[in-house]
Amino acid sequence: MPDWSRDRTLAVGGFALGTAAALVAIASGLGARPSQIGEAKAASATLTRHSVQFGRAQVGVEHRPNGISCATVIDGGTPARSCLGSLGSQSITYAVTDHGIGGLAGADVKAVIVRLTRKGTVWATIREGAFYAALPADYRPRRVIKVLRNGSQFGFSVPTI
Repeated sequence: MPDWSRDRTLAVGGFALGTAAALVAIASGLGARPSQIGEAKAASATLTRHSVQFGRAQVGVEHRPNGISCATVIDGGTPARSCLGSLGSQSITYAVTDHGIGGLAGADVKAVIVRLTRKGTVWATIREGAFYAALPADYRPRRVIKVLRNGSQFGFSVPTI
């Protein structure tokens, strides 16, 4: 058999096998019920929201399908919002309003302490993964400290507004 004939036979055979594989893939995809595809998308795209009340204030909690977690603090003034790419068990995210500071705390966070201007300190109340602390009049937060269950503490400077 000449070389060109063998090459042509291999090319036609490879094309036939590739076409057969493509047909099998398409046929198996067509065999899936549309409801199964929709259910899978819906399961992976679940957005959860709830609010946690702290007296007159509330912290809105939002967990997005892409892993981002957001807190919206509403306490009578201008609402404030903060988001974190991934809320781990030792993470916090916080937002400051004119009247308070609130946010989200991971499961291993046992306390949130807010250091204020003029040597003040307030401890936030933690409930259902959210926290809030009212600010006394004429005080501003200057540092937020998270205390973990193992006793370690980590502080964050609060930017001035």
